Amino acid sequence: MLVIKPADTRNKNATTLLRLLLKQDSISRVALSRTTGLTKTTISSIINEFIALGIVEESSTISTGNVGKSPIPLHIRADAVYTIGAHLERQKVKTVLIDARMNIITRKKGLSYEGLGPKRVLERLFLSIDDSMREAEKRNIKVGAIGIGAPGPLDAQTGVVRHPPKFKGWKDVPLVKIVHERDKLPVWIENDANVGVLAEKWHGGGKNLKNFVYILVNEGIGAGIVIDDELYQGAYDYVGEIGHILFYDHGKFRYFEDISGVDILIKMARSQGLNIKNVKDISDLLQTNDKVACSIVRDIATWIGAAIIDVIHIIGPQTVFIGGKMAVLGDVLIQPIKEIVSKYLFGDQKVEVRLSEISEDAVAIGAAIYTTTKWLEKKSTKRVPY
Repeated sequence: MLVIKPADTRNKNATTLLRLLLKQDSISRVALSRTTGLTKTTISSIINEFIALGIVEESSTISTGNVGKSPIPLHIRADAVYTIGAHLERQKVKTVLIDARMNIITRKKGLSYEGLGPKRVLERLFLSIDDSMREAEKRNIKVGAIGIGAPGPLDAQTGVVRHPPKFKGWKDVPLVKIVHERDKLPVWIENDANVGVLAEKWHGGGKNLKNFVYILVNEGIGAGIVIDDELYQGAYDYVGEIGHILFYDHGKFRYFEDISGVDILIKMARSQGLNIKNVKDISDLLQTNDKVACSIVRDIATWIGAAIIDVIHIIGPQTVFIGGKMAVLGDVLIQPIKEIVSKYLFGDQKVEVRLSEISEDAVAIGAAIYTTTKWLEKKSTKRVPY
């Protein structure tokens, strides 16, 4: 027989209330009680603890024009914690600094490291974190946690980056342990596409959507999924790895990201005689209506469109956002994708496919959001790590 301890119930209730406070700024105790079904006494007890812990603050009473006491709006305190989010790309690192209301304070482009192994990449990650730390100090801000979005597969529970394809030398790297031992702060890692979808939820087109997908198209390709307003993580850390959808191409099975990743796009462009270094160079050629560049991008878009159809039919999202480096290709990329989706979409679904407007820093922002949420959950249950 399962015995539920009072402390377990309190922690569950506290987590529920915290998540509502994060989603609905200015919600009142009355509204929390009505939404959760918890008693007003339970709500007040937990909210008072949150206030004492420095997580939540009350606004001044706002008159509703009715007789009696007006509901008091509650807010997550912006200074409850400040978090650095880092995007550990395959070619460079980016960092952001945010407050507990998910407001972005600073953004840093970071350092490049294409082709380097884990040791040298970590050196650049540390320099980028230090740079954000200095920015925080200038503002008299004390950083409370660090979050890192990295290519999968990885184990978010143990903090280990397993063996991401196209990431030289990265195999079973205990990233959380390494960063924590250096900076003495709570550290969380998560798949880059998973945190990218959180950035889309907080700062992009997903603000008012309950079910959507964010597809991160870089050298690797992954999907972050929000279902019923929550990040879907599945039973394992391999959820959303659409880069490993199989396609039958030229007589053999190939992974999606091995025919449509950014590195493949660049390789195709160079093989056709285009003098380019990166995706931005291809984007510049598209602005001149270069026929070769346009043809290559349309070919890539065909594969992406086919993968998106699979994602839509399995998950049933309201919207699919395309982010990552390839989003810079704009209409030449998105229009063929939309045409494929429109042509092959099953049933009467109305699914919008659009480019993400926050693709440049989405993973770093999302990593900070993910970590801020984790820190607040731990704090609200009085279990902040380290």
